[in-house]
Amino acid sequence: MIKSLSASLGALWRSLSCLALVVMALGVTALGGCSTGPAPWPTALTPTRHADFDHNTLALTWQPGFCTVGKGCSADQPRQPLIGLHGLWASEPHSLEAQSIPVEHWWRDGCSLLEPDAQAPVLDNAMSATLNQIMPHTQPSLITHEWVKHGACFGYSAGPFFAKASALRERFAQSPMGTYLAERAGLRVRHDDLVAFFRTASQTTLPRAMQLRCETDHEGRIVLTQLWFTLAPGKMHLFPAAGSYLASPQNQDNCPAEFWVKRW
Repeated sequence: MIKSLSASLGALWRSLSCLALVVMALGVTALGGCSTGPAPWPTALTPTRHADFDHNTLALTWQPGFCTVGKGCSADQPRQPLIGLHGLWASEPHSLEAQSIPVEHWWRDGCSLLEPDAQAPVLDNAMSATLNQIMPHTQPSLITHEWVKHGACFGYSAGPFFAKASALRERFAQSPMGTYLAERAGLRVRHDDLVAFFRTASQTTLPRAMQLRCETDHEGRIVLTQLWFTLAPGKMHLFPAAGSYLASPQNQDNCPAEFWVKRW
């Protein structure tokens, strides 16, 4: 009787623990094997100001590469997940284009061209924990940088903005393309092979729907650091399926014919 009761309580505790992790991550990140499918979808992300832009760029990081180039990441950077979140970036609003502001200035300055006094985001503990797990740990804070530069001027609330971006990251990480990358950690890969697999897995042939970013690491090797996806703002709920993509108007893929997909 006691052993049976103990076993039942143990099973209940494991179930509640798993549920708690999912709740803590707002259904966005999968921890400890709790995830059983695509990340639950948060409330739609609808801009209420400066909404005259054409596309969003979802910027994901390959963490072992991103954290070993340039200034790198802090010593407390988590080693999981391998696929991290950089940000979700709106394209240049038409109001700025009408002022002949070059797109390069938008890429550099972002929201400060529209609303220069943005403050750091206010996030609850659960979302802060999620972002701490999946975003690169940089100085200054990448979380604050992404909100001030790419989120604050569009009338979003910080919580839903980061929840949407985090859910997109999670869906990609769980996709065949995410698995394909994880299986090649530590290997040298061909650019054409990676793009071909993406097109097959996503069923999209749009040019520049996915663009790869590479840099030279501290050992002198050219390594994958980021993946940029051009998404239709009203169809992000379909990601990573074909209907979510647009063709990027700019060619920003800088990876060579072969490069390394680093592992920790």
